[in-house]
This record gives sequence, structure tokens and C-alpha cells, in this order.
Amino acid sequence: MAKDERRAEAERLYVKEGKSCVQIAAELEVSEGTIYRWKAEAAALGETSDWDTARRVYNMSPRELVAMYAEALKQWVVKIKQSPDLLSDGKIADAIAKHVSVLQKLDNRSQYMGVALDLIKIADRWLYENEPELKTKMEPHWESIYQALSEYSTKKGLL
Repeated sequence: MAKDERRAEAERLYVKEGKSCVQIAAELEVSEGTIYRWKAEAAALGETSDWDTARRVYNMSPRELVAMYAEALKQWVVKIKQSPDLLSDGKIADAIAKHVSVLQKLDNRSQYMGVALDLIKIADRWLYENEPELKTKMEPHWESIYQALSEYSTKKGLL
């Protein structure tokens, strides 16, 4: 595996699989220092490249994503409150109405999946801290559990 491929794989393992730098170094057969250096270099490029930021975003529950979306919408509402004439622009008024509609739909649907995904993450974290061997055995199954949950939620009209 080429250096760039290893670096990309290291980032994926860190962000999407939640592995530590030590675990990644062992898996990719590179030094721990190399993993820490790659991580630091990415962080130096800014928030959009930072592995820790990407991990936090990747691990956000649907409820957290809805909250972030709502916060962005609130910032627009504050701007409109300060300058009500912004609503005279049809594009802005239409966009705000659409965003409010999307937010209402997302909020209802995210509640069920958000709680379920939070429980999966809590269980995975608990296993990591208390039963690492069992966590290793469960890792291949989380994706199929998530898929089964998604299918069930879709059938029940929750998504």
C-alpha cells in the first residue's frame, strides 16, 4: 500500500471506526509516530481536514445533526430579526420557509433513529472500556444491526 493510501486508510480507521492511533499503527504496520504526525499535519491544515473534527461529525447522532441544522437556521432568523427587509427578497423568504419545513420533517424522524443510534454508540463505547474482547467480536455486526434498524424504521414509516 502506497504512503498516500496508508494515510487515507489511517484517517478512515480513526474517523469511521474510532480506532486509536496505536491500533491504527499496528494494523497498517507503520510507527505510532507516523500516525500521530499524519494526524497533526491534517489538523494544521484546518478544521475541515482535522481528524478529530471529522470523527466528531461522523459520530453525530441524527438528533445532533438536526440540532446543528436548527442552529444554522436560527442564525438566519437572527439576521432577519435584525434586518426584516431581508424577507422582501423572495429567494431568502422561500429558502427560510423550505428550511423550516425540512427541519420539522427531520426532527420527527430523527428522534427514533437518534435514540437507537445513540444506544449502539453507548454500547460500543462501554464494550471498548469494559469488555474489549467482546467489542472486537461485535465490530463486524454493528453495520448489519444498523441496516436492520434502518429497514425496520422505513417499514414503520419512521424514516
